[in-house]
Amino acid sequence: MAAIIVPDNQQVGLIARYQPPKAAKKKESTKTAGLFSRLLGSKQPESLTHPVSELPFTEAEIAQLLEAVHEAGDALKKDASSANIINYKKAVRDFIHQVVEQSYELNENTSGRNILKRKKYTNIAIIDEKLERLAADIMVAQRDKLNILAKLDEIYGLLVDLLR
Repeated sequence: MAAIIVPDNQQVGLIARYQPPKAAKKKESTKTAGLFSRLLGSKQPESLTHPVSELPFTEAEIAQLLEAVHEAGDALKKDASSANIINYKKAVRDFIHQVVEQSYELNENTSGRNILKRKKYTNIAIIDEKLERLAADIMVAQRDKLNILAKLDEIYGLLVDLLR
């Protein structure tokens, strides 16, 4: 009969092998931001942080934003330089941001108790209809300038695609 050689740290038979737990080695993982997050953080323009984020606004401040849109539009009409385009975009962005913040309220509701059949509904309530009408009138009055900007953005996008 052949002999079976068993190492000292193992047991043979029906008894389960028991080993004392090893000392746990915990690694401290330092998760760094990915490349995209780092680039996004470093390249985020200051214009995305709107100066109009403080609420509530008075009608005088809204009128001031509206006047800024008209002044930037007139400057763009006289001279279609890149500085005027940027100023006009910023003025329109600030005005639209203010109108959206002041005149709309967003509510999210979920239906039912069954998790599998649950649906999520989003309700948008119009709070200030005067601001909404004012924004619509501005968009109608500034339509030509906005069309020019849309075409310029399209051309810029095509140029960026060519560079890639």
